Amino acid sequence: MSTTASTAAAGSPPTTSIEQQNISSYVNSSRFPKASSPIQMILFAVTLPLCLSLALIRLFLGLQALIILCIMPKRLKLRRYFLRLVLMLIGVFLHVEKPPKKSFKPAVIVSNHVSVLDRLLVECCMPCYTLSVRDIPLLVRLVVGSLDMTPRHEAPPPTAVAKTHLDNSDVPILTLPEQMMTNGGGLLKFASWPFSISPDVQIACVEVKRLHFLRPNLSHVFSSSTSDFFWCLFSPAHFATIRFLSVGEDWKDRNPEQKASFTQTLISNELGVPALKLTCHDVNEHKKSLVKEQVVDLDSLVRQVVEVLPNIPESEIRADLMRTRDTTQTIYNLVKTAPRSVPNKSQLKNTATASAGTAGGTGKASGSVFKNPVARANMLELKKAELIASGRARYIEKHGLTNIDS
Repeated sequence: MSTTASTAAAGSPPTTSIEQQNISSYVNSSRFPKASSPIQMILFAVTLPLCLSLALIRLFLGLQALIILCIMPKRLKLRRYFLRLVLMLIGVFLHVEKPPKKSFKPAVIVSNHVSVLDRLLVECCMPCYTLSVRDIPLLVRLVVGSLDMTPRHEAPPPTAVAKTHLDNSDVPILTLPEQMMTNGGGLLKFASWPFSISPDVQIACVEVKRLHFLRPNLSHVFSSSTSDFFWCLFSPAHFATIRFLSVGEDWKDRNPEQKASFTQTLISNELGVPALKLTCHDVNEHKKSLVKEQVVDLDSLVRQVVEVLPNIPESEIRADLMRTRDTTQTIYNLVKTAPRSVPNKSQLKNTATASAGTAGGTGKASGSVFKNPVARANMLELKKAELIASGRARYIEKHGLTNIDS
């Protein structure tokens, strides 16, 4: 997921409130919702070639338009209209509900962060540069323009780069103080450093909705900005709404922390979502915990398969389990690819136990061998292989055919 700058709240303690326990309500852990009906999956398979063709056509049009956008001056009003036309061609329809005041010339634009399209949507309304070049698709980076070239490991926010730019240009800087995308269900705690750049701040409120029968998420904690942008090209349409809000008369009397808190509250009230105390660091910790859970689940599955097939290398078992996430299917695959390593009778009895342990331990496997018809068929194949091997061994022993290759 993209970040606007290195860090803003470095050293702040992790959140330990109820929000921390419900962090999965505000960030997605996968592209698709877990509850997808078979009809939806069939429709997805049927429309897949059409959507891929649509994505390629849109990518081709976007590359052609990129050349024109790079030539046009940043302040040219025609450039913004052309960019909005390009977004319509790739299926993004923008509605400006509250336009910015023409008399106000901001130095900094502050917006919430819900999709990889946020920077382009703001650029359609106001010319701007973005501070971050990390984790931003190349097309978006070239269209909007970027200033922050600081290495990833540098902790201080690039306020010096922003102030230097504002001393030499009147084009405002776009910042995303959440520093990480959410699913729109709440606003992460805003960093305070964007509000220390300049007192002239314009607040933008962005909403994006995706039109797709599978309802794929705009982003998730394990996705890259490139994959998010591809899904924007892949999906039939997006409907975006942007509103520009005023800061109030006592804005300049507030310090950067107060401005950040006020802006977060203002945008959350406009969107009707909670203003959270969670930060981007809490989201990163949540991501790490999800990775650890997956590793623990996989180790448990590997141990169950090793009990059934002790002669198979653990590396092969782990590689197959990473694809199937099902002990029964993995056992069947390994026996099928290595028919000479047929499990004995006691090992076959453990197969049902391993499958049942998978269903109860992870929630991702297909279930008990007695309830899953595919698992039952696999077990029958294993039993059949055992009977053939056992009968062959008895025949060889009875007739003394010791020279036959086993």
